[in-house]
Parts: sequence; C-alpha cells; structure tokens
Amino acid sequence: MTGRMVYKAPDGSLTGEGCSAYMTYENRLRAFETNLGSIVGVDGGVDAIRREIYSPMRADQLPDFVQPLAVREKGYRVVYEPRALLYEDALADTADEFRMRVRVSLRAFHALKDMRGLLDPFRYGIFAWQLFSHKVLRYMAFLFMVLAFLTNLPLARHHQGFYAFTLAAQVVFYLTAVVGHGLRRSDPPKLVGLCYYLCVLNLAGGLAWIQFLQGRKQVVWKPRT
Repeated sequence: MTGRMVYKAPDGSLTGEGCSAYMTYENRLRAFETNLGSIVGVDGGVDAIRREIYSPMRADQLPDFVQPLAVREKGYRVVYEPRALLYEDALADTADEFRMRVRVSLRAFHALKDMRGLLDPFRYGIFAWQLFSHKVLRYMAFLFMVLAFLTNLPLARHHQGFYAFTLAAQVVFYLTAVVGHGLRRSDPPKLVGLCYYLCVLNLAGGLAWIQFLQGRKQVVWKPRT
C-alpha cells in the first residue's frame, strides 16, 4: 500500500510548483490503477507491506519501484490509499531537482530490466500494459519528443497546414520552457512553469537513458539537508 504524497512549494518556486503538479497527476494515475487492480510504484515515505511478502533487495535496486513489482509478481495487489497523507517540501532549486530525476530515472531503468518479466501481457494481462504505458513510455518520452520535432521539420516544409501548425506548437512549447528557465526564481504563469518542468523532467530522463546504456549505476547520493 502507498499513500498520497503531497509536495508543498512554500517559496512559490517554479520547480517546486512543477513538482507539486506532477505529483498530483501521479496520484490520479495511481487511483485509476487501483481500480484496475494494482499500482506499479509507491512512495517510499508513505508505504507499507505485509511482512510475509516482503522481498529482500540488492543495494542498487530502487525499493519504491522494485518492491511493489515483486509483490505483484507473487500474485498480490498493491493499492493506493489517498487518506494516508504525507506532506513534503518540494525541491526549490532546479539543479537539485534535475539531479534527483536523473538518479531516480536511472535506477528505474535498472528496475525495469530486473523485472522485465512483468511486461508479458499473456501472464500479467492489464498490469503489463499499465507497467509499459506508465513507466516504459514515460521514460521514453524524451526520445519521442526529439523524434517528433525532427520528423516535423521536413513534413512542415513539404506539407503546409497541419504539420506547420504542429511544428509551430512545438516551437512555442520549447520557447515557453526557455522563458520559464529565465523566470524560474520568480512567479510566472502556471502554464510557463508546466512547460519548463516537463522539459526538465524529460531532459533528465534522456540523460538517464544515456547513463543506463553506458552501464552506469547510482547507489549512493547525498540526501537533501
């Protein structure tokens, strides 16, 4: 079982607000997944597990991800309970948030590699699709964003209309994120903050992919003070 993590941004920082919005989205996904059967990940600060189904893990494994997958592998459910609340201050500094997202994403890739058997839809049915769509596709979003932009360039050049519009929409999105970076210590509109945080999040995922393909692991890090 995992509860509802609520990130607070008392300083009103752009990164903190983005993290809070992201966690709200994640909590809604977990509510939907619980209705389907089982969630694919938990928050380590607000989770609980029955002693008899706990699985020992290696030091390099991500417990927030591997442990609930191991529970599902044994045939049990992992559920989301929104009445179990945990409040935590979000990271205000973008560099700290970026490093944290790279670390978590890198460890998640190794977790997916270790637990890849759960992606078999013939054995795990809808849960396999949940794991693929919620985690695999999310962590591949950086690649999709790059491909979407690069393929849109020749399409917009040779086919006006719709493709010109989609290219313009992408350019506006990334320019808005750049503006957000410049205003990250102020209080810009929420849409600017959302574009900025999505770019930070997916750029961290892209860097983590590179590190994963290089065989790198991150087991030890300096916690927040």
